[in-house]
Amino acid sequence: MAIATQWVVNGTSVTSSAALYTVPASTSATYAYARDLVVTNGGPSNLFIGLGTGCTAATTAISFQIPAGGSMVLTQCQVPASGIIFGVSSGTSATFIGYGSNVSYV
Repeated sequence: MAIATQWVVNGTSVTSSAALYTVPASTSATYAYARDLVVTNGGPSNLFIGLGTGCTAATTAISFQIPAGGSMVLTQCQVPASGIIFGVSSGTSATFIGYGSNVSYV
């Protein structure tokens, strides 16, 4: 899979649970294509993600795990407007969040 992504969060370090990004309430010109949300873990530790309009935290016990060097891609769905992405790491991670402008499967 090849992904071209325009990052809106670029390398944020995550250790304890923190809000990383809030999805815009509308798809204004700034986010003209806000369909495929990409979250990448560029750090050496596992990253755990929680996403939703009522999300208040991420935990290592019940959140979605992204291994070091891995990505989570939400494709072909509308990401919930005003949804909050929380993250927590089992060590340290470098978190990248953005919108895929080109997702192709080989």
